[in-house]
Amino acid sequence: MIKHVLLVGLLLSIVACTTERVIEPTDTKRASELNAQLGLGYLKQGQFKRALSKLNKALKYNDENADAHHYMAELHRRLGEMDKADQHYQQALELTPNNSTIKNNYGVYLCGEGEYDKAISQFRSVLKDPLYKAKANVHENIGLCKYRQGKLAVAEAAFKQALSLSASLPKSLIKMAQLTYDRGDNKKAYDYFSRYLTLSTHTAESAWLGLLLENERGAKNAVSSYKVLLKGKFPESKQAKLLKKLEAQGKI
Repeated sequence: MIKHVLLVGLLLSIVACTTERVIEPTDTKRASELNAQLGLGYLKQGQFKRALSKLNKALKYNDENADAHHYMAELHRRLGEMDKADQHYQQALELTPNNSTIKNNYGVYLCGEGEYDKAISQFRSVLKDPLYKAKANVHENIGLCKYRQGKLAVAEAAFKQALSLSASLPKSLIKMAQLTYDRGDNKKAYDYFSRYLTLSTHTAESAWLGLLLENERGAKNAVSSYKVLLKGKFPESKQAKLLKKLEAQGKI
């Protein structure tokens, strides 16, 4: 019996030694690339903990992997860790200063942080790249940034440019619908809005605009449907709260 126990103990000891052994890859550059791609995959799936683990490995094997820094920046941005995001964006651009994809994403980050001029500078730089294909999205990003900045005329021009290059951009369409509605051009606003509905599901913003447009058209059933949608799907949105306030006042 004692021999059996000793043998089991020995086997466990051997297993422990085996599991604790870490084999480092001989091709660290390739290992970094593979881990970066795995990290990106987990990032896209919303598995942030796993993404962080893989991206940390990628940078451990090669701290000059620009893609790994880029994906790490995107991860920290989604986690709300903006200082870390900014650091990794800048490191990625230091390593690949002509990478238009990173410049575009860094511009989106900067705009979100209220650094509008710096963001537009990144977008303008991307537009100068003759090989960058997604220029419609860059014009849209300029429009969104200018819209947030309150420069509505410039924003509208950017959205129009974006839609001239690609007619299927939901964000540009809903913003154009809003801008034309605010200007009192309900027909054009409804046209933009209808195109948006063929491409995207509702947000609180689009549902509210839909309610306003249908109210202008006198479509009571459609208005009722939008009320149900706002209260049911977006109960904590500012639009739903405004709706309840206006209903209580008998204004809608």
